[in-house]
Amino acid sequence: MKKISQYGLILLVGGFFLYFVFRDTNWNELFQKMSGANFNWLAIGVIISIVSHWLRAYRATFLYEAMQYKVSTTHSFYAVLIGYMMNYIIPRAGEVSRCAALAKTDQMPVEKSLGTVVTERIVDMALLLIILSTIFLLKFDLIIDFIKQTSANQTDTGETNGFSWKYIVLISLAISGILLFSLRKKLFKSKLFVHLFELLQGFGDGLLSIRHIKNPLLFIVLSVCIWLGYILMMYFCLFALESTAYLSFTDCLVVFAIGTIGVVLPAPGAGAGTYHFFVMQALLLFGVAKEDGIAYATMVHGIQMIVLLVIGAIASLLVIAKQKKQANEQA
Repeated sequence: MKKISQYGLILLVGGFFLYFVFRDTNWNELFQKMSGANFNWLAIGVIISIVSHWLRAYRATFLYEAMQYKVSTTHSFYAVLIGYMMNYIIPRAGEVSRCAALAKTDQMPVEKSLGTVVTERIVDMALLLIILSTIFLLKFDLIIDFIKQTSANQTDTGETNGFSWKYIVLISLAISGILLFSLRKKLFKSKLFVHLFELLQGFGDGLLSIRHIKNPLLFIVLSVCIWLGYILMMYFCLFALESTAYLSFTDCLVVFAIGTIGVVLPAPGAGAGTYHFFVMQALLLFGVAKEDGIAYATMVHGIQMIVLLVIGAIASLLVIAKQKKQANEQA
């Protein structure tokens, strides 16, 4: 029921934003705008994003090697593609699917590879914060305008509710702490606790694997290149439409920063609805009409989704074939 509730909430969030973005859309006009786009620029954007995914896969091998697991960049790339594909199908399922793929091709324990995923996320989050802070300083006035526009119609109704919920959470935590403390001896001896401890230990090994990387400088350079690739993908896609082709690289940085909010928010299809809304709002700051902003966001999100679903499916078949080959060799 918990999983169903989570997925239901994610679908609700995505559905709300999709409705809000597309509620007054003239679909014939939208399709005309997208069909008249220069798909060569979109193709360049897609190629750059795939290169970024490959760099992510290559960077991950540094963490695997630090834990004494030899994983080829090819297998790591398959796993990354499968992870992205699964995020479009089942929200937040990409990380587990990625680790499961590595378990099949290279017999790497899922809990250890999950730890490396967390390490990657920490590094990516640190870099993203640096990028967003830089963009915020460069385009301070524009981003403040965006915040004012998006919050102008909101009412301040959550303060009292937030106050009461704070005490409910604190009381729940206190009761849980008392129960765990009183039952600690039984819990420590249970098979469930032993299994959980083993999982956490493997998870911790993966998380701390960054300490043992042989080439930390290259790891950082790859991390920067990954995010630069994501930004360049959005930038080159701007040239696909006449209405967005005049925007500068620094303008694109603002669109990227605000669009990232839409990717981070929980929504089905890796940001379907939320990504469209925030990118459209960001483009409005530069005088791009709402309809053109929707067309741009729909193309960028849609073409990535199609490509990653296709190549992710191909990667899944290759992993299955690899697993069968290994089974036959062992038999």
